[in-house]
Amino acid sequence: MRVCYFGTYDPAFARNGLLLAGLRQAGVEVVECRVPLWVDTTDKLAAARGAAPSVAVRLAAAWRELARCYRAVGSHDAVLVGYAGQLDVLLAHCLMRGADRPLVLDAFLSVAETLEDRGLARAGSVRWRAARLLDRLASRRADRVLVDTRAHAAYFARQLGVPSERLAVVPMGAWPRQPRPLPARPTFEVLYFGAYIPLHGLDYVLGAARRLTPLADVRFTLVGDGQDFARVRDRAARLGLGNVRFVRAWLSEDALVAQYVNAADVCLGAFGASPKAGRVLPAKVFLALAAGRPVVTRDSPAAREALRHGETALLCAPASAEALAAALCRLRGDPALRERLAEAGPALVARHYTPEPLGRRLRSILEATAPGHR
Repeated sequence: MRVCYFGTYDPAFARNGLLLAGLRQAGVEVVECRVPLWVDTTDKLAAARGAAPSVAVRLAAAWRELARCYRAVGSHDAVLVGYAGQLDVLLAHCLMRGADRPLVLDAFLSVAETLEDRGLARAGSVRWRAARLLDRLASRRADRVLVDTRAHAAYFARQLGVPSERLAVVPMGAWPRQPRPLPARPTFEVLYFGAYIPLHGLDYVLGAARRLTPLADVRFTLVGDGQDFARVRDRAARLGLGNVRFVRAWLSEDALVAQYVNAADVCLGAFGASPKAGRVLPAKVFLALAAGRPVVTRDSPAAREALRHGETALLCAPASAEALAAALCRLRGDPALRERLAEAGPALVARHYTPEPLGRRLRSILEATAPGHR
């Protein structure tokens, strides 16, 4: 099978990197047809806020190059538009007009819901309605739409009108790793890493840290940067949280694991209360599981698709600093539970969420979408 992986996607973003590697491991010949649109995440956020050069100008130049690239691809059985490709699928649809091969979009998430969840557009605003229209147009142009959870598939069917038979779930995942033993020391290290987005619920993490202040051995390390960094850091200072330290840095996954994940007793997932927070299981959760670290994250339909409470992770009530603090206290006082969770994570990821199983799953979806091109 020969597949054209198409768009302005970022190959360094975990979603794209995992699927590209997975397809190749599944025996698919992948031809990449890519022209970059964004410099990095900061550049993308600046454009969303209207503080960057015109997206239309960038997109026009990128699409001219993509059209030339696609015409040189040669014979192929399917086109897969990489994340985030809601705009790119419109171009792919035009280029493929009349072609006897399927067009697959890795939507992964809703653009409108992401803007709303991050506070970049209010529901019902002009920007939000434009994003919702883009979600609908992109989903209708594709023969198959990929999302990361069954909860997201239900959302796309209900809110965007995508027929359920055109939706397919390909979960997020992680690269395989060699887990290190849990640290042996008197302190209990709690690690958050991420982009400081509202979905992660950093206010509840600070609330849990405040409740655990009397426990002198419990320490919180928050690594990363993003839209809420300054606000969260200032709130921690106002609360006088001496048990919280901030590391404002973007690190590669390998550096993050070597410097911080391997030193942690537990890694934190997401704790926000938004509907979107209940439909996703962030990449950071899979990374921590693969690295052999116990994970605490919010209970949700999406979390329960992959995790079992008390067996592969601890799930706590969303938007509750008290529930998070209780889960951390349970782990702190139960070394045997920490060891069981640490052992269960890598095995779970290896079975379902590394490139190999993800690639097999995606290949079967592509073959079912293009039965004449197996």
